[in-house]
Amino acid sequence: MRILALKIYSDTLNGYRDGVPRLLDIFDELGIEASFFFGMGTEGTGSPISKIIGDGREIVGGAPGILRDASKRNQDCGIYGWNPFEWQGRLEKMKDTTLESDIKRAMEYFARRTGCRPNGFAAPGCRVNYMSLRIQDDMRFKYCSDTFGLYPYMPQLSWKVFSTMQIPSTRPPIEIILKKSSEAEARTRFMELSESMPDGLSVLPMNASVANEKELYAPLYEFLLRCRDTGMTFMSLNSISRSLDTDNLPECEILFSNAFGMTNEVAVQCIE
Repeated sequence: MRILALKIYSDTLNGYRDGVPRLLDIFDELGIEASFFFGMGTEGTGSPISKIIGDGREIVGGAPGILRDASKRNQDCGIYGWNPFEWQGRLEKMKDTTLESDIKRAMEYFARRTGCRPNGFAAPGCRVNYMSLRIQDDMRFKYCSDTFGLYPYMPQLSWKVFSTMQIPSTRPPIEIILKKSSEAEARTRFMELSESMPDGLSVLPMNASVANEKELYAPLYEFLLRCRDTGMTFMSLNSISRSLDTDNLPECEILFSNAFGMTNEVAVQCIE
């Protein structure tokens, strides 16, 4: 049995306002269950360059109805941090108290706008540290998807095994796979991707802004349709977490590397 979990993260205003609604419509049409992770707070990091790309613009705050709509359509909804670009660029410099307050603030922000708790958490840029994992345990998320790896596990870092299961991304993000492809190139790469899906669980991450690209929209739709029509089962990460027993999951150390040629080091499951 081949299972595909789509992990959609939204860290910009354009991706949230335009990409998320388009993906929700596609998923409704094709009967796809997916997982959405919403960046709260604002775009940018406060640096001079981030001010050029929209620092200070709220991601969810200006249109909270999109978040509520995703929840009402029974899609799995979680958090992608507070000010995601700041997390990606400054995690190692953030004070423990700041990190804790940011995660709590994102949870409260989400709850006020949906009336429910977020199911899971995905670390922006797949960057974690001891404190972020400890706070996730304290917040009692059902699962987290902070890392790259091969299968679900209980994370270990600095000799501590944490109590929140990790369901890692098993593939590079779609935007990296496509690498600014033309429409024809995107179709080829999506075809290769669909043919390479193994038996068992595949977790495929994607920035919501991919749905905004005119040359990628049709190839993406065709890829999802092909996966559905060839018998692939779509499941959300929350549904997967409910099928797993944490007592029976392996304990795996988290390592850090430039997986898939990514610019920054990311968290990776250690497979022994």
